[in-house]
Amino acid sequence: MRILILFIFIQLNCFYGFSQPSKAIVSDFSKEPLPLGSSYWKLFYGKTYDQVKQSNYLGGADCEVPGSWGSSGNKEIGYGTYVCRIHQDKLSELSLSIKLYAIGTNYQLYINGSLEASAGKFGIIEDESKPDFAPGDFHFETPSDTLEIALQVSNFHYRQGGIWYMPYIGKSSIVDEKTNIEIITAAFLSGSLFVLFFYFVAFYYVRTKEKSSLYFALLCLSAALRISSSGIILIKQVSSNFPWEIVVRIEFTSLVLILLFGMLYIYSMYPRDLNRKVVSGILWLQSTFTVFFSLLPVAITSYLIPTYLFVCVLLLLYFLNLIIKIMVNKRPFANWVGGAYLITFFAGLNDILHSQGIINFVYLLPASIFIFSTIQALTITRLFSKSFKEVELLTESLTKVNQNQSSIIVERTTLLEEQAAELYESNLIKDKVFSIIAHDLRAPIKSLSTVLNWVADDDLTYEELKKSLGSISKNVDTLNLTLENLLNWSRSQLTGVRSEPEIFDLRKPIQEMMELYRIQLGEKNISLQNHINERVIVYFDKNQLQLILRNLISNAIKFTYEGGKIILSVSAAERAGYIRINVQDTGLGMSAEATKKVFSPFEHYTTFGTKNEKGTGLGLLLCKEYIEEAGGKIGIESELNKGTMVFFEVKMEH
Repeated sequence: MRILILFIFIQLNCFYGFSQPSKAIVSDFSKEPLPLGSSYWKLFYGKTYDQVKQSNYLGGADCEVPGSWGSSGNKEIGYGTYVCRIHQDKLSELSLSIKLYAIGTNYQLYINGSLEASAGKFGIIEDESKPDFAPGDFHFETPSDTLEIALQVSNFHYRQGGIWYMPYIGKSSIVDEKTNIEIITAAFLSGSLFVLFFYFVAFYYVRTKEKSSLYFALLCLSAALRISSSGIILIKQVSSNFPWEIVVRIEFTSLVLILLFGMLYIYSMYPRDLNRKVVSGILWLQSTFTVFFSLLPVAITSYLIPTYLFVCVLLLLYFLNLIIKIMVNKRPFANWVGGAYLITFFAGLNDILHSQGIINFVYLLPASIFIFSTIQALTITRLFSKSFKEVELLTESLTKVNQNQSSIIVERTTLLEEQAAELYESNLIKDKVFSIIAHDLRAPIKSLSTVLNWVADDDLTYEELKKSLGSISKNVDTLNLTLENLLNWSRSQLTGVRSEPEIFDLRKPIQEMMELYRIQLGEKNISLQNHINERVIVYFDKNQLQLILRNLISNAIKFTYEGGKIILSVSAAERAGYIRINVQDTGLGMSAEATKKVFSPFEHYTTFGTKNEKGTGLGLLLCKEYIEEAGGKIGIESELNKGTMVFFEVKMEH
């Protein structure tokens, strides 16, 4: 009987698996989450969860939660299983969640023996293990009032293993609310710092001599990256596939850069109070740690963290001494900078002690960094504002002293500039007119004179005279258009474009153009096709439109080969209320460089047609002025040996 009683006692003890039975929880889950600290956990180091169950939960030891399992005398590189049992009346009636943060360096979460979540890949050897962080809430239901939570953890890639942050359990809605607050807070802090980064980069761009704005912008960027890669690990909340190695490197490197750019910022603000050699030494030291943390594997750099945290303490103390010195010397904005730094100093010491398990408070550095950055942003803004105000006062003073002189200089300069502009434009018009008269009008007049002399001397037969009359007619038409273009363009340059828009059907001037160029089209056997069959009502100066069409059709005839064709069409314009008119030919075409020159008033660009026809290059300039004055636009689409399309927009009836 004694043996039977002893056997039953052993079995009961094995069932509960702890030195004491399941805990009765006094906390009400419906009000606030329960922090699962050390008193709720047993660590089965070197055992998987299956092995723990097979051994009836024997061998569990007390452990530090949050903390590393090395604090309990275990090797940091290894694996183990944390087990927690909770009992509470009516627990099965609640929808529960467990909240986990970063665990070193992977885990599998079991609820009442069922796998509910995991991060990375659990393994009992390094080759089978893969590190990752997966902070978040995990919802579950429990069929009874007793709940068993098991975390199977392995670590082969970091200096420390175990449950680094306090887990929480509670009613799902309450836990979700806590998580949402943490995510929103982290997003607000990091987002605000990113905004400050871009804001002060813009400040630096405006005034590159002020290095303080650049260093402060980089300080804000480093702080934003630090907040995003620690605690709730905002980076993993945004993308769960973000590599673990990069997250840790960002966390390490950003800490170094915060101190680095913080020092450079203070040095740029108060260069007389810092020793140049000491600054160079700190810069070299911080740069070395930055290279190590950003390039070396985390498995190596994680062992540098205790050493670097000691360096951080020394740097914080050194900066504290500097701040006191600056405040004693009553430097500009010393109280603002000093007060903000003191907040960061105590928060930094708190987090360093917290990370080493010396104290068990909350992490204060993210909030303190934000407070520091906000105060410094106000400081720099006030500094810039003060500088701008001083510049304004100085400018105002100089303005008053030189007011009379400046007004006279401005008045005379303006007058000279206006006269110079008018003279320049007049010279352009004069050069253009004389160029056309010298080169483009003389040739057709000379040819006309020659033919008329032959007729007067009776040196031509009837057939030769008939043939010459066709040439004379063509020269007269060309000369007439040239003179009309010349007179209209010169008038527009001197007195401006004057137009009298009216409403009319586009088909009528098109038909007139078809008849006007019948002879020229017949000489080159060119087909002029009118695709404007439907009624198109436009609002434009009719005379100007006729001149535009004459120039464009004349150019198309000039540059189209015998047997080619010219197509007139309309299409929808890019802007509402406008119609696009197209004149397309199958002629010589133009290069991209030539299309840029034809509308330039500063270049006299002309070329010969398919039968050596010569033009002034003035027609397109005149067309451009008329069209743009009416609110439209003109353009050219052309390709060598494939033809040209000239298009322009005019207003439709309104």
